[in-house]
Amino acid sequence: MKALFLLYDHYVEWEISPLSYIFSVTNVEIETTALQKEVTNSGKFRINVDRLVEECEVSDYDILVIPGGDPEPLLEEEAFLKLIQDFDQENKWIAAICGASTFLGKSSVLRNRTYSTSIDISEFPSCFDPAYQSKADTTVCENLITAEGSAYVEFAVEVGKQLNLFNDREDELETMLFFKNLLRG
Repeated sequence: MKALFLLYDHYVEWEISPLSYIFSVTNVEIETTALQKEVTNSGKFRINVDRLVEECEVSDYDILVIPGGDPEPLLEEEAFLKLIQDFDQENKWIAAICGASTFLGKSSVLRNRTYSTSIDISEFPSCFDPAYQSKADTTVCENLITAEGSAYVEFAVEVGKQLNLFNDREDELETMLFFKNLLRG
């Protein structure tokens, strides 16, 4: 299995850290992409991505993961939005957390699908239909997995669950407890 992380300047790295860890311990291959070769995350770390967005072949991946951050600067970036559309057209998994749901709305991927987000959707009326906003921390609707930013552990576990990365329900619950620091004896 292979995952593509779609990164951009000031993305929120901690929203995807538990998921990238789950991927690493379950042998999911990870690649990163962005509009430019280097991005700086919200913690000010500079990241060199594996490939540029226009170099990505959707057929090479099983899931697209998009971290949260300020969506405003990218809402008119056609190549960025087209990659999301291409994943959806191929019915590939798309996992978006916090502000990344805005990209799904802008690229018309949300359509009439239920979603979770931490964004004040009234600030982006062309991206969201309030009738489909879920009150849940994480929402799975068809090939989309969305989450509120503060539900980053739940998001990671839900993605792992949907991709069948856990051995069983006990493994899934143990992972949740591990990230919540509740496994102490």
